[in-house]
Amino acid sequence: MEAAPHGVQQDERLVGCVRIHEGTVYSLDATYAPLESRPMSRRQVTKRAVMPELQSAGIILVSGSHDQTICISSVTKSRDKEVQVNREKLLAGHTADVYALELVPLPEATDQVHVGDLVSGGDYTVRTWDTKRGEILATFQGHTGYVSCLKIRGRRVFSGSWDTTIRSWNLETGKAMHVFKGHTNIVNCLDATDTDLFSGSWDSTIIRWRRATGEVVTRFEGHTDGVQCLQYHNDAIISGSMDKTIRVWSLKSGKATHVLRGHTGGVECLNAYQRLCFSGSYDKIIRCYNLETGECVAIFRGHTDGVYSVRYFGGLLFSGSGDKTIRIWNAAGLFEPERLSWFHRLLFFFKRPKN
Repeated sequence: MEAAPHGVQQDERLVGCVRIHEGTVYSLDATYAPLESRPMSRRQVTKRAVMPELQSAGIILVSGSHDQTICISSVTKSRDKEVQVNREKLLAGHTADVYALELVPLPEATDQVHVGDLVSGGDYTVRTWDTKRGEILATFQGHTGYVSCLKIRGRRVFSGSWDTTIRSWNLETGKAMHVFKGHTNIVNCLDATDTDLFSGSWDSTIIRWRRATGEVVTRFEGHTDGVQCLQYHNDAIISGSMDKTIRVWSLKSGKATHVLRGHTGGVECLNAYQRLCFSGSYDKIIRCYNLETGECVAIFRGHTDGVYSVRYFGGLLFSGSGDKTIRIWNAAGLFEPERLSWFHRLLFFFKRPKN
């Protein structure tokens, strides 16, 4: 077994493990559960105004799998510091692996016919869902290969496919808007800003597109194998590849400013938050890198197959794997209190030892 870097904490951070799928877990997203609809005392109303998350019923976790289903699960913390995961709903409709999904951010999530509160990609389609009723609201068709990734930005959803193209759709009308052509192999990953679109492909390149025109702005070259994941973060692009590296790219120069090494298998997924980046790999390991120094500051071990999805949310790190499990890790301690949100700083304050 590989020796951990100095100061690295490993699998003692594991606070939950659940198998709710019958296949590889390819995609994850999370949000806070809605407040419970029960009368609150004056004290509770005051708490709600100051710390709204504390009144939440927990976290809603959404996962997509090789078993062609989407699971809606509730995640709550128990008294023994572990978390409880309960499957609340199973959504069926895709006819192949659900490679991608994303919760529709508010205020985009509405009761309009095509929008719903969840978008997923699998088979050759993109689908929108009403998760409360468990119903498909709309099916967007046009790709001629499996949909492997998607990204929501405003009222648009972008989808990348094995057919080497990217398509954009109007969430409100269901209308196909644009087709982006430029990659020569499967499009594995996407991210977007208000003006630009970023895509990574098995052709080993990343392309920056102008959303309005489909023009190629920059082609980032440096990876020596397929680009599996990427994220626009702090005015840079972070990408993971089957070449076992993570690269941080300057948007101005189009060059890599950092190359993060350590994985012994292809990097399948990543999620950057503040100054840290979590990455999952075919080597069964999750690593956490400091983006400012390039240092690996934590390793999470426990999965028995490749890690294909990671999502940091609410102080917890969720990971999905080819071993068919979702594991939950306590990752809040990796962030310095002054770097955390006001909500987490309050938690640190209230948890301080009292004299």
